[in-house]
Amino acid sequence: MTVPRGDIDMLIAEAVAHADLRCPRLPAHPDGETVAIEARVWAQRTGLSAAAEGGVVDRRRPVGPVAEAMRDAPIGALRIAGLYATWLEVLNERALVVGWDLGYAASLVTILREGYTTGADALHFALTDLYERITAGGGAAVLPDLADALERYCAAARRDRDLMSAELPPSLPEFLDNRVDRTPVPMFTALHRLDPALGALGGPPAEGIAPLTELAGLLTAVDEDLTGYRQAVEAGTRLTLIPVLMREYGHSVPTAFQSGMVLFGAWKTQLDHGVRAVSALPDVSSATRRQAQAAVDWVGALHRYHAAQARTTLAVPLG
Repeated sequence: MTVPRGDIDMLIAEAVAHADLRCPRLPAHPDGETVAIEARVWAQRTGLSAAAEGGVVDRRRPVGPVAEAMRDAPIGALRIAGLYATWLEVLNERALVVGWDLGYAASLVTILREGYTTGADALHFALTDLYERITAGGGAAVLPDLADALERYCAAARRDRDLMSAELPPSLPEFLDNRVDRTPVPMFTALHRLDPALGALGGPPAEGIAPLTELAGLLTAVDEDLTGYRQAVEAGTRLTLIPVLMREYGHSVPTAFQSGMVLFGAWKTQLDHGVRAVSALPDVSSATRRQAQAAVDWVGALHRYHAAQARTTLAVPLG
């Protein structure tokens, strides 16, 4: 089914507005702009981006959602997460050109697991620098979770290619199982635990937090697939929720968008309820409450990040 571009833009605008209502804007970290400048200089110094403006770091401004989700974090934790977000954008940009090679990905993951690698390009150099910053700051305990999340992210991105080339889209459960690993939420929530307010520095998630993190990943995936639908179709590099819903239920494109918004609303209600349930447990610590709230905060911050990218391409105004 072919839908006129203006109609697609309107559907995306409606999806953005729907998520806006469910994800109130939060104040950003007061040092967010400072860290954004530091991240750009770091990207130039490590060779991730050229000195001239206009590269992916300038276009995407990846520190923005980090500064919102980690608005109360110490600047050291904010800086690490902001640099990692910058690094991840460059990794994604590289993959748009050369694809997702699992051998290359494994060489990056090795840095986080063992502190060294045989890779020698800018992405390896910059990630090694991040590894050293994390360990020097006493956050080595977070590295295994970050490594696992990066490994799953790259593997899910590679599977995207196989799913796209299949004769039929995958089933909805198969798609979602892969799609949740394709979001940065598990990586960012791992780095968020470098904030001592979320518990022992870099320590494991509190009991009951893992399901909230997975749900936050699902919400972020749905949001990115709706707001970035046209960009994904034009780039042809990522399978989105829309064709999966069309195949699963015989939906038209507009109906698939409506179903996606229903999923987002239902899962956001479930996430909010889960956060309240964890926070109401007897003798629950303030650190556990902060970890639970972080799942909600990342959904909202990443939604605004996706919406900002949509605003640069749509022919209809977004609120």
